[in-house]
Amino acid sequence: LDYDRLQFCPKEVQLKYFPIQLHLSEVTGLPLFLHNRNVSSDLYDLLVEHRSKWTAGVVHSFDDSLELATKFVDLGLYIGLNGCSLRSEENLKVVKNLPLDRILLETDCPFCDVRRTHAGYQFVKTAFESRQEKKYVKGLQVKGRNEPCNIIQVAEVVAGAKGLEVSEVTEACYSNSLRLYGWDG
Repeated sequence: LDYDRLQFCPKEVQLKYFPIQLHLSEVTGLPLFLHNRNVSSDLYDLLVEHRSKWTAGVVHSFDDSLELATKFVDLGLYIGLNGCSLRSEENLKVVKNLPLDRILLETDCPFCDVRRTHAGYQFVKTAFESRQEKKYVKGLQVKGRNEPCNIIQVAEVVAGAKGLEVSEVTEACYSNSLRLYGWDG
């Protein structure tokens, strides 16, 4: 659900068709990839109401409260973190308190990079050279566009916020990904 972009899909339409989309998870057995932008508890409430229709999922690009994150985790969901999840000190407090076995790392390319203005930027150690021009050049990023390689920066911020080694975060998140998709054995 996304109430920040109602010009693309009105709230009423989202609320009407979301349960129908949950049916697809029920039929396929595939995990959910959920958006929770400015929707209060609506997403959580719908997931609880239709709990029998899904088995697993991730709340993508999470940037809400620890209370809501805990509710999602208690439902068995993972919390997806990217640059948009790491903007404020409050976001970092949420990350610090999330269980590591429920975190997934994301980039949400080409958006949601970790920016210098974000509270989490203090933990970034890895930088990639970029250029202003919007044309691909091997070995360089386009300035202002998030790239998959920047996932290391998300891992660095999560590790910094939690007081862990980056390798501990990446190994846990890799295992989490395998579990989410049923590839863990």
